[in-house]
Amino acid sequence: MVEKFMQAKNWNIIERLTLPGREGQYFSANDLHLSRESISFLDSSFPTGIYLHQKEAIKSSLKGENICITTGTASGKSLPFYVAAMEKLAADPKARVIVVYPLKSLGREQEERWIKAFDKANIPAHVGRIDGQTPMHARMDILRNCQVLIMTPDIIHAWLLFHISDKAVMCFLFKTSLVIVDEVHYYTGVFGSNAAYLFRRMRHILQLLRVFPQFITASATIAAPENHLHDLFGLDFRIIDSRCDTSPKQAATINLVDLPAQSDLLTSLSELMDYISRKTDHKFIAFVDSRKQTEYLASIVSRSQGKDGEDEDFPHENHLEKLNILPYRAGYEEHDRGLIQERLSQGTLAGIVSTSALELGLDIPYLTLGILVGVPYSATSFYQRIGRIGRHAHGEIIIVNGGDIHSASIFRDPQQLFRMPLSEGALYLENARVQYIHALCLARHGGEHDRVCSFLGKKESAEFKSKIPWAKGFSELCQSERIGEISPEFQAMKAQAGEDPNHAFPLRDVEIQFQVKHKRGALEEARGSLSYSQLMREAYPGSVYYYTTRPYRVCRVNVHRRMVEVRHEKKYTTKAQMLPTLVFPNLSAGNVFVGKRFGELIAVEATLQIRESIIGYKERRGPNELSCLYPLDPTGNIYFDFPRFTRNFFTTGVTFTHPAMKQPSVKNEVIAQILFEAFLMVLPLERRDIHFAADRYRVQRGLIEEGAKFVAIYDQTYGSLRLSSRILEDRTLQEILEKINIIMKLRQEEGSLDKYSETAAVLDQILACLHQSPEIVSIDTSPDPSDIAGHAVRVILPGSKGLNIRNNNEEFFVEDVFYSPHYKCLAYRGMGTDFKSVPTAGTNHDVKTIISLESLIEIPGESKMGLYNFESEEITDVKGVS
Repeated sequence: MVEKFMQAKNWNIIERLTLPGREGQYFSANDLHLSRESISFLDSSFPTGIYLHQKEAIKSSLKGENICITTGTASGKSLPFYVAAMEKLAADPKARVIVVYPLKSLGREQEERWIKAFDKANIPAHVGRIDGQTPMHARMDILRNCQVLIMTPDIIHAWLLFHISDKAVMCFLFKTSLVIVDEVHYYTGVFGSNAAYLFRRMRHILQLLRVFPQFITASATIAAPENHLHDLFGLDFRIIDSRCDTSPKQAATINLVDLPAQSDLLTSLSELMDYISRKTDHKFIAFVDSRKQTEYLASIVSRSQGKDGEDEDFPHENHLEKLNILPYRAGYEEHDRGLIQERLSQGTLAGIVSTSALELGLDIPYLTLGILVGVPYSATSFYQRIGRIGRHAHGEIIIVNGGDIHSASIFRDPQQLFRMPLSEGALYLENARVQYIHALCLARHGGEHDRVCSFLGKKESAEFKSKIPWAKGFSELCQSERIGEISPEFQAMKAQAGEDPNHAFPLRDVEIQFQVKHKRGALEEARGSLSYSQLMREAYPGSVYYYTTRPYRVCRVNVHRRMVEVRHEKKYTTKAQMLPTLVFPNLSAGNVFVGKRFGELIAVEATLQIRESIIGYKERRGPNELSCLYPLDPTGNIYFDFPRFTRNFFTTGVTFTHPAMKQPSVKNEVIAQILFEAFLMVLPLERRDIHFAADRYRVQRGLIEEGAKFVAIYDQTYGSLRLSSRILEDRTLQEILEKINIIMKLRQEEGSLDKYSETAAVLDQILACLHQSPEIVSIDTSPDPSDIAGHAVRVILPGSKGLNIRNNNEEFFVEDVFYSPHYKCLAYRGMGTDFKSVPTAGTNHDVKTIISLESLIEIPGESKMGLYNFESEEITDVKGVS
């Protein structure tokens, strides 16, 4: 039936692939010498036997080994969890088991399965769950009364360890004999790096209590799982992998499909989804790679089915119960997410449009058709997505060419689908910001370590000791925190944390989160949350923000309160008008990690300042398009009176500069994008974590000339995990070169890159350079003037600007530098540059702000620097200091 639609719409099936099914093989568990409780469970639930990988996992768990099961989706990885817990409780009814799922939704779904398993085993043990939605007053009772406790890492960090000195918490931890962690491949990036320290904090506390639990985990197939697990837990694991997986698999058909030329992607996909829901018996899931696409697609389909309920008085909850096709992504309110999940698990939806949020192990038994918009970069993501389909019957997969370079490459040679690299566990444990968050939680005076020692009757010591294998620098940082010798970069974090770093610093993101509020008179309704980077794409001033298919106009963004105010709007769409991203490499001492020269090409990994600026937006209303530039007219009840909406953040990245890039007709943005795409094809990192730009150096630094053009690949995570540093690894770079050649050919074939253009010629020169053996070079940084100027201090000159790190990195225009008795140091007087730029009626622009010297940092190459002499109180403009 679906093929009939594609033929009618002139969709071109490029290739049809078949994933063969297989029969299951079953093995007896009688020779494992299990307890009668486990035998009762297995006999009643699996009378024909269990799979080989399940048996091997149980056998290893009985030996007390730490294990990780990395077999495919729907292979029954949870069964060894249940049996391991049953064996612990059968041997010691007072034992306790901690079960960790990375998402609340998984914990809720799995709780019912744990309860059913224990019922069948006739074990009089209670299974409980504590997550962010569990009422505070109920949590301690759950902890006291449950032998098996299901939690998220977030609740362990923000609640369990926060209450570490509570008797109920200590008693529970004293009895903990088993820790189960599911979906360990999900622990990557910022969340994974934070979780790695969380698990070590847990282990440190348990060791103080002389408790040494066994760890059992499960994961999708990832590259080098032993390394990832060691980074995550600081422990060695035995891997039970797909070589002993004997679970059955349903066959699946994969169709690679090209849309007709000139067709609109979202319109075509919405027509397909509408057809599937009306004309077939399929239940489908469509995976897309952006939150906006998720919302737009579901919204278009709801409109075509006449069930969108655009009336303002139409209850918000009712449309989630009424629509046949719903979106799913991160950032939804708990009630809305739960309602969508409930309909999905009950099979009352015709389809769901999702980001990668549904790659994890939610059991969705009814799905028979999968739509992938574009090809995922990693084999791990690919198999997780198609693994949602056809768990109980033949499955059908449609992969739609998303128009990106990676998809085009796969469509050219479809067998590459089965040669894509596996995801790597991207944990960066030496990140200073991540380390200090956990040093505060664990090692500050009165922190977790001290409270456990106090409970045990041990005297407080100024020295921090731990037998846990921490990452380089962490133990030293804990010691510095205990003796009060932290560096200036951590002082703002310490002030922000106060006595509650567990709540001040969540695990999920180092970026601040904005709350979206819909106000209707006195009523205020939550409409999700966004990070700053998501705000720049979805909810900037004046934009139309979509939430569960419903459109809302962004009336006001309050950066300081981290609040976005919205009102109902028609189903218009908006696209930000952005200035080119500005990149300010910091080549001063201590900010350059490595410099490499490949002939005429120079590559430098350094700290960067990134500036993203929106100057307005284009709005689509049916066939018409409007252009709206900032500042906005407040008569439309949209309040933004500045010329641009800007985000400044600090990160790390790699810049590449070549003399030929200075040619005026060379499109360095194209070079940057090709390098970026090639990098992600080799190392399938999340696109949200890495980005690219093209800019110029603004200062002379040794080999680097002022005005030299460069392209940059950088981390989008505030503070950086140095993901982009991988681009300079020799092996990675050689694979990138191969991918760049493929991408250039594809672009030349499609006409987006002229083979004889100067841009193509420069790319050829860059490739030739990168084939040369690299030479490590030193970037000649100028000495800090404060080192040579006696009583002088380096300052930003009046008339110039810097970034106010105490105020969301706002640009600050300096009018004066003076000694402040209040701060007992030098201070700046001035104002935010946005206030300086727009003399809007009703705003008092005569009000000046005073901030301390350390609150304002320079913008490399843009801030004008000088020396303040304490004796004369004069400021000298120093040429060449920037």
